Amino acid sequence: MKLGRRQFLSATAALTAAGMTPQLFAYRGPQASPPARYPSEAWKIEDPRFENYTIFNTPLERHWSGGFWTEGPAWNAVGRYVVFSDIPRARQMRWDEATNQVSVLRHNVGYSNGHTFDALGRLVACEHTPPRVLRYEWDGSTTVLAERYQGKPLNAPNDLVALPSGGVIFTDPGYGAHFDYEGSKRELELETAIYFVDDGLDEPILLSEEIIKPNGIVLTPDGRGIYVSDSAPTHSDEPARIVRWTLNDEGRSVSDRQVVVSSEDTIFDGMACDEDGNIWSSAAGGEGIDGVAVFSSQGELLGRVLLPEVCSNVCFAGKARNRLFMTASQSIYTLYTATRGAWLG
Repeated sequence: MKLGRRQFLSATAALTAAGMTPQLFAYRGPQASPPARYPSEAWKIEDPRFENYTIFNTPLERHWSGGFWTEGPAWNAVGRYVVFSDIPRARQMRWDEATNQVSVLRHNVGYSNGHTFDALGRLVACEHTPPRVLRYEWDGSTTVLAERYQGKPLNAPNDLVALPSGGVIFTDPGYGAHFDYEGSKRELELETAIYFVDDGLDEPILLSEEIIKPNGIVLTPDGRGIYVSDSAPTHSDEPARIVRWTLNDEGRSVSDRQVVVSSEDTIFDGMACDEDGNIWSSAAGGEGIDGVAVFSSQGELLGRVLLPEVCSNVCFAGKARNRLFMTASQSIYTLYTATRGAWLG
């Protein structure tokens, strides 16, 4: 039915009398925040090459907040979820990609930090207290892979990678032993170091002590090397670094140490590599730096993903491994990218 002018004016007067606006087609559903403009301000291009890794019409998503210090994300492709840590609360958390829900996976996990899934799909975790590397078996039991070196307790294992051969390489900087917050305060009995361990060893093999605070670790895309972040500025006057080694003897030794990135204004922690060999590293350094710094394999800064919180660690998630998952202080974030995480499977 078409309204005439007189009928329209009468209807408007009736709406006004009822205390309503004459916005006949106004949306009456639940109110939502105004959408952010594209492209997301999270993208910061430092080198034109980084444009190839950004997506114009994707938002930065904050999925959950309420942690004290979130860390250690690891993607499980079979279950379509990410395991991450809320270290001070000694909890393993789980973000489900299908439902977008976050839940507690395990309580009282020894101040669990870094996680990975091994070649058989078993979860392996670094724990601060007691200091050890722990594997969760399919039947629900656990296996301690490493807890002592030369008769002394490990410092506080931090991050790790699983090798296709079955071994694990982990860092042991001792952050979980500095305060009664992310573990139990105690004196470190070992030098900070990087180790290899597998089921055939009674104690881990020392790979390197050439780093002040070995923190995040990731395999190179070809599996022949590792990158390790040195968060040295937290306990020394040395700059923060990202260091690369070549792996030998199926990970039981390293060589060809090379400093790929060195910085006076940024502290690096957890990292991931994309299929092109670029390093996506968590970054802390204040506004304009906090988030993720992306470097080429030669150490050139390509760009950033800026966050409103300090980022601790990252992994690539999702069916296509193109979704950057970030643990950041109290929250978790994701951002779709135009690349894919490196895959060694």
